[in-house]
Amino acid sequence: MPFDRALVSKTLDALRPALADDKCAGCECLQGTLVELKLALEDLPGDAYHAVLLTQVETALGRGERHACLGCEPCNPGNILADYYREQQAREVVPQIACTDG
Repeated sequence: MPFDRALVSKTLDALRPALADDKCAGCECLQGTLVELKLALEDLPGDAYHAVLLTQVETALGRGERHACLGCEPCNPGNILADYYREQQAREVVPQIACTDG
């Protein structure tokens, strides 16, 4: 899947309100989203901005006491992760297949 720093940064910014909420900080929903961002960053070439983002994600991963999903409705971190996946898919290059039957 295509990754870019702008998408990771946008997603991390969207997660900041949940990170500030103690009950959300350790939730598996938020933590799972942060792991996805960390994995994406690990696949990108490094530079100064990359290092800052990676540090922010790793710091966020260390926040809060881990716990299972509380069943919040809506689950903002879950919705943000879904938006992240949708944006990734929209950025994928779909190869054009030539029609050979005509």
